[in-house]
Amino acid sequence: MSDTQDYINENDGLLNAMGHMTAISQRNRQIAQQKEHAEALRKQTAAMEAASRIEADRAQIERQRLAIEQQRMQAEEAEREMRRHEAEQLKQLRNLMADSFAALERLEKVRPVL
Repeated sequence: MSDTQDYINENDGLLNAMGHMTAISQRNRQIAQQKEHAEALRKQTAAMEAASRIEADRAQIERQRLAIEQQRMQAEEAEREMRRHEAEQLKQLRNLMADSFAALERLEKVRPVL
């Protein structure tokens, strides 16, 4: 009977060990799944951060483009204003020259050339 009892005890020990191994295996699978999930979350977070940086870069580039466009428009307006001013000065100069020639003609009529 001692052999049978030893056999039963041995089987119980093996069954216990197998139960522990099964529990350990299940826990290891859970840990592996958690690691995979954590890695997937890290990758998703990294992708979202990269997309956010790209969007921020695009926004910065757009702000710079708008500032450059505004400067270009201001330069064009300044150039138009300068041309208007030049045209006005040229008109005044022509009028002054015309008045001067008219005054000279009147002087020549009043006072003959010696």
